[in-house]
Amino acid sequence: MLLTRKVFPRLLGLFVLLLVFQTVAIELILRLFMQNLPADTLHQIDREALWAGLLALAVALPLAAWVARGVTGRLQRVVDFSRHIAEGEFSARLNPEGSDELSAMETALNQTAERLDSNFAELESRRHELATMLDSMQEAVVAVTAEGQVRWSNSVMQQIAGTEIRSGRPLVHSVRDPELLACIRGAIESHEVRFGRSGSLAPGKMLEINAAPLPSGGALAVLHDVTRIEAAEKSRREFIANVSHELRTPLTSIQGYVETLIEDPLPNPETAREFLNIIQKNASRMSRLTEDLLALAGVESPDYKLAAQPVRASALVHDAIDSLGGIVMDSGIHLESAGSPETCVMADPDALNQVFGNLIENAVKYGKSGKKIVVGARDAEGCVEFWVQDFGPGIASDHQGRIFERFYRVDKARSRESGGTGLGLAIVKHIVQAHGGRIWVETELGAGAIFHFTLPLAVRGV
Repeated sequence: MLLTRKVFPRLLGLFVLLLVFQTVAIELILRLFMQNLPADTLHQIDREALWAGLLALAVALPLAAWVARGVTGRLQRVVDFSRHIAEGEFSARLNPEGSDELSAMETALNQTAERLDSNFAELESRRHELATMLDSMQEAVVAVTAEGQVRWSNSVMQQIAGTEIRSGRPLVHSVRDPELLACIRGAIESHEVRFGRSGSLAPGKMLEINAAPLPSGGALAVLHDVTRIEAAEKSRREFIANVSHELRTPLTSIQGYVETLIEDPLPNPETAREFLNIIQKNASRMSRLTEDLLALAGVESPDYKLAAQPVRASALVHDAIDSLGGIVMDSGIHLESAGSPETCVMADPDALNQVFGNLIENAVKYGKSGKKIVVGARDAEGCVEFWVQDFGPGIASDHQGRIFERFYRVDKARSRESGGTGLGLAIVKHIVQAHGGRIWVETELGAGAIFHFTLPLAVRGV
């Protein structure tokens, strides 16, 4: 309406001026050509010309007002259309009327609006795709301006920060980690990629920070979770250290006794026999360690495959007792069965024989004082639960969470004395998990320990 109030009076005033100018011009022309006429005739012509001008003005004013209002109305629609486009309403359109210049302009504006609508739709689609891709990343991503304000962050970054990271607000208001802030600030100031590590941003996680400068200013930070890599590297270092330690002891012993025998050209036969027995004992210990290392490497390998087949639970228990009964009896311990169902489970008999062998040998070493070991099985929901029970001193609570780790020993002195490698329970855990089962221990000091593990039921028709 503001445009109508401005344009309409101007158009109408211009039309009136043109009409008055035309009337005056006609009067002057008539006077020029009729100046020899009588005065009365001239006055009459003047009056008639005046009345004709007034009549023409009376007719022209409404017509001019109607034309001016139509033009200003169309111009107002163009203004309103432009305002909608400026506000981002690209679906707005004009309705061209006729084939004049204004209609051509309205058609051109409609085409421009269509192109803008298409371009912005494509940009929005690409932005949405980019946001989806960044949200689907496992890494946390955050972009900041040169002033340190958040431009954008993905959902992983929101989870790691533990609070809402709002766009337009300084990153320091949501993230207090000094390493991340220092990397971003360094990338902005130096225009170079900065690297860092943070262990305080997410409790229990180690994050590797990669902050790169953006061409438009600011920086983009990507946070990689390297917790598993760090844990694997730590496990590798510990494994190498443990293997080196386990091999160093028997090797040192063998080397010492061999050097003693070499230095004495005529050793005492009894002493020589004693030394050779010690050498043989340490060599056997190294052989067992090597075998267990190879077995552990096999069950931990991605290529490890089981020859699983339907086997009765009772058959697995009976085979374990039959194959290990003689060894246990030589230790003065009675091995007995607590019963087992005829239910079929999916199992690799050879692998399960190794499981029972390690568990029973473990019970002999640590539960010898109980003089008895019980092996049994029972039906459970969707599986069969097996157990090996000893009646020895039991396991303290601070050891129970770690007994399935490689090289972990509850009683290191007794384990080394008995020749244990500390790998038996780790091997058992991997074999059981490879079958799709789980393993755990129930124990109480002074009342022995029970190692339980489950195996899935055999599928019918297999």
